[in-house]
Parts: sequence; C-alpha cells; structure tokens
Amino acid sequence: MNNKSAKQILNSYKTKRVLIAIAYVAGLAVLCFVASKNLLLGVACIAVLAASVRAPFESLREKELEAVIYEDLDPVKFNELISLGAFKKSTRHHALGAMCVGDYDRLMRIVDESDKKTMNPIEKCNNLYRRGAMYFELGEFEKLPTIVKEFNSLKKQNPKIEYVFNTFSVFDKFDAFADEDYEYVIDVCDIDLKENSPKKQNHKITRINVSFYRAVSLYKLGRLDEAREGFEDIIAFAPKMHKATISKKYLEMMK
Repeated sequence: MNNKSAKQILNSYKTKRVLIAIAYVAGLAVLCFVASKNLLLGVACIAVLAASVRAPFESLREKELEAVIYEDLDPVKFNELISLGAFKKSTRHHALGAMCVGDYDRLMRIVDESDKKTMNPIEKCNNLYRRGAMYFELGEFEKLPTIVKEFNSLKKQNPKIEYVFNTFSVFDKFDAFADEDYEYVIDVCDIDLKENSPKKQNHKITRINVSFYRAVSLYKLGRLDEAREGFEDIIAFAPKMHKATISKKYLEMMK
C-alpha cells in the first residue's frame, strides 16, 4: 500500500520520467558516435532504441500511477491523480476513476463526450460497457436489454473484428440478467473468477466486478446466505471502492 499523497506520487513519477528521458538521450548520443564509426551497426542500434522507447515509460506509469487503483484499490487517491493531470487524454482512466467512486454524472459526461469524438467501434463498445455497469450498480436492470441490443448492433456492423467483441463477455451477463437467468450469470461468474489471472494488471478490479454480479444474482434468487457472503467479501477485499458501498446497501436490505 502506497502511503504517499497523490501529489508526491505524481512528482516521483515525473522525476523518474525525466531520468529515463536523460538515459535515452545519453544512449542516443553513444549510438550516434557508433554510427559515425560503423554506419550499419549504429543505424540498427538506433532503430532498436527507437522501437523500445515507449516501453519503460508505460511500465513506469503502471507501477507509479495505475497501481494506485489496480493494486491499492484507492479510488479517492486515483481521482486526485486525475485532477492533478496525471491522465490528461485517457478516457479509460477518467471513466474508471468516476465509476470507482460512484460519480455517475461525471461518468456519463466522459462517456457522452467520448462517443461524440470517436469512430472506433471498440471504444464505443467500452462506452456501452460503462453505461451497462452503471445501470447495474444503480439497480436499473430494465435498461440492460437496450445496452445488449446496441452492443449486438455494433458487433454486426463490424464483422471483421468480431473476435474482439467476443472478448466482452460482460454483455452475456447483462443479457442473462435482464432475462432473469441468474443461474447462468452465477455459473459464468464462477468460471471468470477461476480464470482471473493475477498476472493481469486489472485482476483485482475484475474480481470485484465479477463477484458483484455474482452476489447480486444470488440475491435475486433468494440465496441470501451466499449473497451475504459475496457482498461481505467485496467489502473486506476493497473497502474503499464504490462497490463496497453498494454491497453494504444490499446487506442492509437483507436484515
């Protein structure tokens, strides 16, 4: 758990970015010298350096900034980073920050703005997921069929990348839940939890989301002891996340 403030984390990140940049400039200078002696070798080395330039910066961002939400599960600090300009042009990070604190008005502004600007079908699909996840949290389950219908339409319009759409299994959950096929949702969630690899950066948030869909489905089936256990697990695992707050509301309804 990182005990630094958001400002300290961002300053540390910026400092390390500068150091990486200096190291690359120094490396480039050396390679230019090599190129002056052996053009072919120098050019080849410079090409390799250029191709790998993004990797250390992306790795640094993951370890310094994104770890606040993906590892520490601290949405308040993550949103402080956003307000400080840590993710200026990233719809993904801004939307995640809004969702994790339950700021639905901000989430919808982000999604609506993204939809207006993008023609990318995958980003539009992500925005549909964000809307569906919000409706699920709000308990507005009657809106899920529209989300699923729009997803299927988007998928049909883009047959060349159908394989990408097939990775969005969350829409199957939305569809089954809307049909009140809660047993199916539970079965799929059980599989997802077993296959959720800790090697993935977002494995903790995936666990929270899938556990939430599962617990709500158990609640709908009247399997209250199992549902209670599911909600309590979410609260214990991620007490600062908004889904913990919603889980507490479900527990109150079961008293």
